[in-house]
Amino acid sequence: MNKLPVILILAFLATACDRFNLCREQVPIHFDVALVLDIHVNNPTKAPVTAPSEMGPIQICRKDGTVADYSSLNQPTLTGTVQADGHVVPSTQQYYLSDGTPANFIAYHPQANSMNAGVANFRITGQEDIMAGVCWYAGNAESPVTVSFTFGHLLSQINYQVIAENQASADAWGTITYIKTVSPTSLDLTLNNQTLTANIIPLDTALPSSIGSNATLGLTTTLTSAGSVMVMPGSRQLILTVKTSKSDVLTIPTNLWYLAPGNIHTVTLTFKGNALGIPITATLTGWPE
Repeated sequence: MNKLPVILILAFLATACDRFNLCREQVPIHFDVALVLDIHVNNPTKAPVTAPSEMGPIQICRKDGTVADYSSLNQPTLTGTVQADGHVVPSTQQYYLSDGTPANFIAYHPQANSMNAGVANFRITGQEDIMAGVCWYAGNAESPVTVSFTFGHLLSQINYQVIAENQASADAWGTITYIKTVSPTSLDLTLNNQTLTANIIPLDTALPSSIGSNATLGLTTTLTSAGSVMVMPGSRQLILTVKTSKSDVLTIPTNLWYLAPGNIHTVTLTFKGNALGIPITATLTGWPE
């Protein structure tokens, strides 16, 4: 006589499991990373990331639904450690929603200074490589996929080369103290469209190349690297300030008027005569085909 209630309870639980997905096992989400490297960003210094093994922790944001809208986020959902093979170990294991709702993710590197309303803010020194990768559809519980972030470079890289016209010019100018260019250093990444812009308070700063602000780089008649810098891309004239051990600070306008994201811009400074002027030639390398 007591078996009927038990049977009814079991039948109810079976129906509830099927209808409300109460008994379904959670389906984990896995992450991988790839980089858009090609020929666009060079690696004369440690600034540009050119392999997953060079990446530090990445920050990952998640939104579930058929449309991903990150504008309500004020902090990342999790962080991830990128291994040498590109596999990402999440700080918190992620699972699909059991009702079949699709997952969406976006990731960026390096870690942001802050986030507000889906906008991540970065502070750069010229030696950071800001990258972002998005996965608009990351599958669902019925059709899980490995979330693959293909990171693209968002900054412009400027490589400097220096050469003296002759030995007399090299002696007249002395060693290179620094080469700087002004760039906004407070940058905002809008997650919804992966657009990088200067913050409303851009904190424009003269950023030195990777040789620093107090270098003693020898100037010779052989073309020599004078370091590189990563700056905000955009339409503006590239203007340099140059200091040598035997010159005052000089302002040098170049013929570069557009700094393309994810591209190398090589600037060659040819030192002639004495410290009265520096004829400059500028060449671009790494443009997408």
